[in-house]
Amino acid sequence: MSTTLSKQQIEQYQRHGIVFPIEVFSQEEVTLFRDALESIAANCGSSRKRFENLHFFFDWAYRLVTHDRLLNAIEGLLGDNLLVDGTLVLYKPPRDLSYVSWHQDSVYSGWSLTPSTSAWIALTGSRQANGCMRVIPGSHKDGTLDHANVRDDLNLLDRGERVRTVDETRAVDVVLAPGEMSLHQSTLVHGSNPNLSDEPRIGFIVRYVTSRSTNPGRPLLRVRGQGDCTHLNLAQPPPKRDQQSTFVAWRTYSGS
Repeated sequence: MSTTLSKQQIEQYQRHGIVFPIEVFSQEEVTLFRDALESIAANCGSSRKRFENLHFFFDWAYRLVTHDRLLNAIEGLLGDNLLVDGTLVLYKPPRDLSYVSWHQDSVYSGWSLTPSTSAWIALTGSRQANGCMRVIPGSHKDGTLDHANVRDDLNLLDRGERVRTVDETRAVDVVLAPGEMSLHQSTLVHGSNPNLSDEPRIGFIVRYVTSRSTNPGRPLLRVRGQGDCTHLNLAQPPPKRDQQSTFVAWRTYSGS
């Protein structure tokens, strides 16, 4: 699998704000990544459903975000100077009522101000029954929309942000097999429903930007190219540690 985007896929991304499915990881790789994530989840307890910035600490997560097949696809959209501006795993256990409200990433991230894209990578099958991502195709062309922040313990978004008005009759389910991904733009309206199935739904999300990023605050990980990043806060690959020390360092970093 070379995973370079075709002209048709790039046109789909530009027209709809999302392109999928894109096959990116083998089943062996998916099993390795999922087993590693399941081990972390087991150590955190059943209540944790968000796992942020694992790539700063865990070698397997670093290898995922820097994988050549993944970066080849991203390069087709953003060029060859690539950085990771955060990762997030959303873990929905079986028969779990957690959901993601309709929202745009651009409302809090600033990603709409710079070349960027989000890779949503399926570590399990992702389909309607287990609460796959849903999108409003073409909504990325409407700019950043008005949101309300509504606190709800079941909402996987920390701020509870949600677009005030959404025409759900236009919604499309982003169905993915394990090892496939979607790429979506920061102003695309998207969300997801609860997991009504007997299997978990696990998505590993990677936010890619370029050396043109205007965010000097968050640490960014350079993954391809040699563009000028003197205005940015560059992170280093994860240091070599034993598994327990790595887990403790990540928990300390994430404040949990």
